[in-house]
Amino acid sequence: MLVALEALLLVAGAAYLVHGLVVDDAAVPVGAAVLALTTLAFAAGVALCAHGLLQRATWARSPVLVWQLLQLAAGWPAFSGGSPWLGVLLVVPAVLVLVGLFLPPVSAQISR
Repeated sequence: MLVALEALLLVAGAAYLVHGLVVDDAAVPVGAAVLALTTLAFAAGVALCAHGLLQRATWARSPVLVWQLLQLAAGWPAFSGGSPWLGVLLVVPAVLVLVGLFLPPVSAQISR
């Protein structure tokens, strides 16, 4: 499931931030630590929503929808900002999940 993969990627991003904090001696250590903790909090929320979708919980659909829209908003400017690979990493999974959320078989399973 792509939503669970997104949660794992958020954990990897937090690990990268902690690595930069510990090994690379971050310029603003408090800011890097807060950003890493915030990333872990988002990862926990996305993982909870992924679990909810697997359990066919109706409540999980709305936060996943909002998360995908936030990813689109963050990824779209990357195409014109010189980092198209980052845009692809953010936009493609978001579009796939958004389309998947509204497929008739998925909607039928979640709304039970």
